[in-house]
Amino acid sequence: MTIQLTYKEVWQTLNALDLSNYHDKKGNFTYLSWTDAWKILMEHYPYATYEFEAETYEPNGTVMSHCTVRIGNLERTMWLPCMDNKNNSLTNPTSRQIQDSRMRCLVKCLAMYGLAHYIFRGEDLPDADKDKAEADALASGGKSYKFRSLPTKDDKEGGIINDDINPTLFLKTLRTMIGKKTQEDSVALYNHNKETIYNARDNADKEEDVKAYQALIALYETEEEPEVKNEQSK
Repeated sequence: MTIQLTYKEVWQTLNALDLSNYHDKKGNFTYLSWTDAWKILMEHYPYATYEFEAETYEPNGTVMSHCTVRIGNLERTMWLPCMDNKNNSLTNPTSRQIQDSRMRCLVKCLAMYGLAHYIFRGEDLPDADKDKAEADALASGGKSYKFRSLPTKDDKEGGIINDDINPTLFLKTLRTMIGKKTQEDSVALYNHNKETIYNARDNADKEEDVKAYQALIALYETEEEPEVKNEQSK
């Protein structure tokens, strides 16, 4: 027997909940973990179900996840792009990134029922950084040339650049990438990571690493060195 509900009563129930104790903060963004979101939903509607559809791939190489949540006789569907930690769209995402996107999409779909919908307020407003990331993805023909994680000085993988990058390990990474691709891909890889390469050279302790970076830069650089911004010095 199908449980008969109305969208209004579900919205009034979930929208009235104070979830401030469940909030997670990452950078400038507020998150609600999917585990907490689903726990709260089950406390009110234990018969609710969810379903993910196959991801759709956009012409610029970015990927969109889709989720449907059913509560009794009610059904809502929502979508969400696979994004990095700055909420910019990813091209060629990994299975882990797709998994994370699906679970974030689940939370967003629950927001359509009223559960912590305020978290997503403003996400549709114009954003120059997001627009640039999409334009870069389109210009690269859907290929991803930007490193999403870099070796740090403590030899752990992370998204840290500038002073915390490990120049020696990063150099090894570059050697496995540049020269192993087509010339066009190698140039794009260099150009997309130019600032990081200069930072690594400037922070290299070994003379052989400095010379190796200089030789690499000489292969691709025909103009003056770009002004390198050290974000950690701000």
